[in-house]
Amino acid sequence: MKKAAVLKNLEEIINFINISNETMTLVEWKSPRSFKSFILDLNIIKEHATENIFFHLNKGNLKIVHIRKEDLIYTIGAESHVQYQILEAILEHVYQSFNETYDIKTIFSSYLDVNPIIFKNFKNELDNIMNNFDELNLIQKADVYCPACKKMMPVYIKKSIIKNAEFFPIPIVYSHQGHAILIYVDQNLDIRGVELVSITG
Repeated sequence: MKKAAVLKNLEEIINFINISNETMTLVEWKSPRSFKSFILDLNIIKEHATENIFFHLNKGNLKIVHIRKEDLIYTIGAESHVQYQILEAILEHVYQSFNETYDIKTIFSSYLDVNPIIFKNFKNELDNIMNNFDELNLIQKADVYCPACKKMMPVYIKKSIIKNAEFFPIPIVYSHQGHAILIYVDQNLDIRGVELVSITG
């Protein structure tokens, strides 16, 4: 498997990153080119966020991934061509960095009214993630043959999937162009099989 292709100018394909609880946004990063508000999207997300499960939303030209970790909801939105595994990898790193920077449990248990200003400097960390994503080495690129398209295509796989796997090979579903393939990945992130799968919705 090849090393992940360089994802240059990540801030041009990532629209926003949001960290919030049920009542307020703690941190919001938006691409410098984005003037859109994502409040309505975030309100919908808050109704459906589930502990430790990534949820994917496809809204035309916008892909959204979100996950609840304890009392906080982490959300990322990107251009529709960005693969979900990349967005999940970024969110996992954001969660880890945020909790290494702030003692969230202590902050929310010690203060009756938490002011988001406490977290304003974390936007600098989000800028660093956007600018140095390749160096974080969070994803691996695999060239996978799609039996439907009859061609090789790049598929990105987050490396954390190996760390958290209970068995190998790991099945990963990749949907594109109206169909889906099931990819089997071993502990070395090598592709061990690919097959077409039926999809519904």
